[in-house]
Amino acid sequence: MTQPAPRPPDHRAGRAGKRYPGLTGTDAELVARHLDWMRLRGLSEGTIYHRRRALTRLAHALGVPLIDATAGQLGAWRARIAAGPAATMSEITNARQFYAWAADYEHLRADNPADRLLRPKRPRRLPRPISEADLMHAVAAAPPDVRAWLVLAAWAGLRAKEIALLRRECVLDQAPTPALLIAADATKGSAERLVPLCAFALAELRARGLPAAGWLFPRRDGRPQTPARVSQLANRHLHEAGISATLHQLRHRFGTQAYRASKDLRAVQELMGHADPATTAGYAAYDLDAAIEAVNAIPVPAPRLRPLEKAS
Repeated sequence: MTQPAPRPPDHRAGRAGKRYPGLTGTDAELVARHLDWMRLRGLSEGTIYHRRRALTRLAHALGVPLIDATAGQLGAWRARIAAGPAATMSEITNARQFYAWAADYEHLRADNPADRLLRPKRPRRLPRPISEADLMHAVAAAPPDVRAWLVLAAWAGLRAKEIALLRRECVLDQAPTPALLIAADATKGSAERLVPLCAFALAELRARGLPAAGWLFPRRDGRPQTPARVSQLANRHLHEAGISATLHQLRHRFGTQAYRASKDLRAVQELMGHADPATTAGYAAYDLDAAIEAVNAIPVPAPRLRPLEKAS
């Protein structure tokens, strides 16, 4: 009886290299394990994708296996990054997270060689909310779906991803206090939040039409819209209306108005879904009306008396 041919050995690194092009050998295996660990933690596929791309760039730049990199080699890599502060910070953060996993979770190293990389100081950026006149004009001129997206961004603070992945069961329109449930898999990060719906926003959603179940804004094939498509169509409408703002600036408008009305930074942080309260603090700094009122309230000297004119 003919014996079956022996099965080839299971080369995990080879499979990982095919799964993650641009990485080979132990780099491919380690990155695959690291990304699987990220999935177990419940991180989004977008975050995992960006981590993979960052580690692929790092492996190519170092020229040595990722696990063998020294602090000096990583410092030299850091010095060669030719990008702005935000992009540089992202590259450093991805490297630090990978080596922290390798050291603390997998115990593949005794240290984190990226732990002391110099990070750039991010410039403070204020929100740039759309003007009220532009917003009202854009909403009045928008087709039904785009109008609903503008309303969800400007009156509920939703991101493009949160609009695209909003489901009917997350529109709590029959609750005593109507609200939107932003699901963990439909937002940045992984934290659910509840956003109260004002009467205007709820009326707009009902006027547009609420399905019995499923995606609120499905494509023709039944799948949800992509965040990129929501941004593209909304921004195209704004620009065709002669408005230079973007959809995200309507979210800025929501945060700014919410802070002006409440003066409660913690409440606005929850409404916006910010992980870092420092991000929300920018909306407090942007309360221009309060700043103008404060400046105008500063006492000033009494007006000078004009000297009496001499009689001729």
